[in-house]
Amino acid sequence: MCADRKVAGRRLKKWRMSQFRVFDAALVRFSGPRHPFVPLTAFDEQLTSLPSLLDFTHTMYHVLIAAFLLLTVTEPAHAGQRQDIFRHAKAATVLIVGVNDAAHSISLGSGFFVDASGLLVTNAHVIEESARLYVYVLDREIYADPDVVAVDPDLDLAVLRIPNTWADPLVLAADPTPEGTEVIAVGYPRITDILQLGFALHASTIPAMVSGLVQGPSRTNGRVVDFLQTAGLLNSGNSGGPLVRTDSGEVAAMVVTTVPYLERAKDPDGVAIGSVMMKSGISYSIPAPAIRQWLAANHLSPSPFPLAQAQQPLSNMAESEANRSFATGYLLQTIAMALHGDADLLKLAIRHYCVAAELRPDAPSIVRNLGLAYASLEQWDKALQAYSKALALAPDDPELLTDAAVAQQRSGRAEGAAALYQAALNTVDSAAEKERVHSKMRGAITHLKSAIPVDQVGRPNSDSAK
Repeated sequence: MCADRKVAGRRLKKWRMSQFRVFDAALVRFSGPRHPFVPLTAFDEQLTSLPSLLDFTHTMYHVLIAAFLLLTVTEPAHAGQRQDIFRHAKAATVLIVGVNDAAHSISLGSGFFVDASGLLVTNAHVIEESARLYVYVLDREIYADPDVVAVDPDLDLAVLRIPNTWADPLVLAADPTPEGTEVIAVGYPRITDILQLGFALHASTIPAMVSGLVQGPSRTNGRVVDFLQTAGLLNSGNSGGPLVRTDSGEVAAMVVTTVPYLERAKDPDGVAIGSVMMKSGISYSIPAPAIRQWLAANHLSPSPFPLAQAQQPLSNMAESEANRSFATGYLLQTIAMALHGDADLLKLAIRHYCVAAELRPDAPSIVRNLGLAYASLEQWDKALQAYSKALALAPDDPELLTDAAVAQQRSGRAEGAAALYQAALNTVDSAAEKERVHSKMRGAITHLKSAIPVDQVGRPNSDSAK
């Protein structure tokens, strides 16, 4: 019995030694530089290799932690960069509104800054045949009558300039954009439909994919020129806006046209009942290198500032939202008056003006435009209330005094109208200014229905833009 126990003990000792050999081999493999095998008879000495294993384990622990942090931090960093590209692209994109008073029509399109001095590019067809132009920046500031620097109807390119010294421009890519590149189309598609739903003015971004360079005819002469074809559901209003690369933030191209098609509509029995215009999702844009070449030929090579150096003015939240509401109302009122005083659009404008007036009760231009909108709807009492609030803030404004006089006269208050007319004349000195006031009086009385909102010509930091 004792002999059997001795045999069993020797076998157990032999098995344990075999396990130690495996453990020792593992130490040799993972503890760093190879070293001679240590005999198991000196197992106590073998334990000295444990610090190497611990060092290795410690090192691997840090490697794993670093890998984990890399995976968790890199993705948010990439997302942050992508968000910056989106914000930058939207801030640099503007809405351009052209008014043709003779035809009572409105042209709406997009454009984008290419220079920090206020130089921006758009399509020629966006501004052609327009007697008046307005540029909406950051959905809050309104610039009337921008300088038209250059127009090329054949290439469908145009350059405007506004007195803006802090514009955050986009960089035009110097090389063609490869196929498969992801881009976003930034602009104001279907903006009138969006506004009629009750939303405030805002830019939109639409994802698209570059399909490659193709050749097509130029707009007027039919010359063979290059276009960048993209797949993405763009709409009217995207014209003149940038296609921005999501990887670099550079402008790949400028949107110029989309491909529509007629889809036959049928009743439940399959009988054709008409056709409806649809969007194919195929669009064509002017490549950025071609725009750069055209600008250089017109001695308009841009010199954009880096994003980090842009000096965009800061404003508080209430002021910013007030400016946006005012700009939305202004746009709706401009469109309404061009379309023979559309009552529904005027009511929408009033709603946005009221929001702006609540947020900025110290801005006379807001309540004055509110008064103009009420006057266009012939709601004279409400117009007078608005004008009275505006006059409390700007009592010596001859245009405002004249508007209030017209409202007094149209509401049957002849004495009040005469007093306001006289006050308007007393605020001006020269004969030319007096004639201008008289002309304003005559025009306001006889053509009140065609009034337009107050223009902020050459006043980028006026009450409407503050």
